[in-house]
Amino acid sequence: MTSDDDLTFALQIAGAELADTPPPADSPLGRLRLFAVANPELELGPKHIRGAIAGTLGRVGL
Repeated sequence: MTSDDDLTFALQIAGAELADTPPPADSPLGRLRLFAVANPELELGPKHIRGAIAGTLGRVGL
């Protein structure tokens, strides 16, 4: 068994799977990725993650 197989198995046990495509742009992770690409000078932190989850990332103040 390779480490890729081990990871796949562990994710299955956890009820998840490893995606081989980017997340949808309207998902929290998709919003965070797009924001990071558009703002490479910023160091992402907890407020950015909270904004991505809330759907407010990229608005004034973040």
